[in-house]
Amino acid sequence: MTRRSVRDVAETVAALRAEAERAGAAVAAVVDHAAAARKVGLSMPDTQVIIFGNPQAGTPLMQARPEIAIDLPMRIMVRDDGQPGALVTWQDPAYLAERYGLGEDQLAPLNAPATIASTVPDR
Repeated sequence: MTRRSVRDVAETVAALRAEAERAGAAVAAVVDHAAAARKVGLSMPDTQVIIFGNPQAGTPLMQARPEIAIDLPMRIMVRDDGQPGALVTWQDPAYLAERYGLGEDQLAPLNAPATIASTVPDR
């Protein structure tokens, strides 16, 4: 799932990180793929991934379906596509629910990236 932010990558990452924390999630890391590429003499558009989660929400999912741990904690990618602003991308919760055979009652934690991403101005 993708939406455009009117802010650049750095501003969007800062806003998303703050919103994740405000919502009660812990930000485990922000992976800066472009910085890593530069360290080995390569270049790529600014691309960062925010990794965040809430053990209170994620642990029951992992107890029910241990395999989901490969997709937790949640992630949101922010990247520069050469257009004004930045693209914000996250995993479709319906895809994860289908992949792991989750019931409707287990979907709420998987909606966190969409909820957080929805707070970034897109106009």
